[in-house]
Amino acid sequence: MSNDRGASTLELAFIAPLLFILALGIVDMGRALAMGVTVSEAAQEGVVYAGQQPSDPDAVVSRVMFSATDPRLESDQVTITCTVAPTDHVSVTVDYELDLMTPLIADLLGGSVNLSKTVTGEIFSEDPCVGS
Repeated sequence: MSNDRGASTLELAFIAPLLFILALGIVDMGRALAMGVTVSEAAQEGVVYAGQQPSDPDAVVSRVMFSATDPRLESDQVTITCTVAPTDHVSVTVDYELDLMTPLIADLLGGSVNLSKTVTGEIFSEDPCVGS
């Protein structure tokens, strides 16, 4: 029995780093899911606003940036595209780079994950669509 005294400490020393990396991976996955929802909702908010004000792309970008509070979006992460066919539609694309904090997973995936969402909606205004 006295030979087994340090066995549990040694086992913990081997398994603790793996459990720590697993926990961080779960946190990263949760962050990615939450940010994905935020990016999607921001793009949807932008296309709803662009359906009413298609001739003012700066206001649409501002609306998208205002609607996303937890990842702070920049204006270069939002793209507005006027579709060619059908002509009464507008698309809003939001791109966001999420930096990962899990050491091994971040190394495998290049340190970040690109979250992108494109939403297309109908224009309800008589104003012409102007893309960014």
